[in-house]
Amino acid sequence: MFMLRQVQLKGPCKLAAIAEKMEVKPSAVTVMIDRLENGGYVIRHHDTVDRRSVLVEITPRGREALEEGHRVRDELLGRYLTRLTPEEVVTITELMEKLTSES
Repeated sequence: MFMLRQVQLKGPCKLAAIAEKMEVKPSAVTVMIDRLENGGYVIRHHDTVDRRSVLVEITPRGREALEEGHRVRDELLGRYLTRLTPEEVVTITELMEKLTSES
């Protein structure tokens, strides 16, 4: 889901850009993108500016999968957060924002 989210956030993007963002080797990204493409979650096409470059783009099926994943995540988080005090919710929210920031 993380890689699919990266493709969604970056829009049509090169594999190297995804690898850099995820701090992994481009070959690892290629393997995962192959799987996502075979499942119909992303498509690859040549860059119109530089035909040597291949861009990856999320498909409607990929967007639907992300939305469903977010719905399930939110439902689970909601269940877990009810066990916490309001102060603990604030603390965990701040920590999650720090971990997921784009810095």
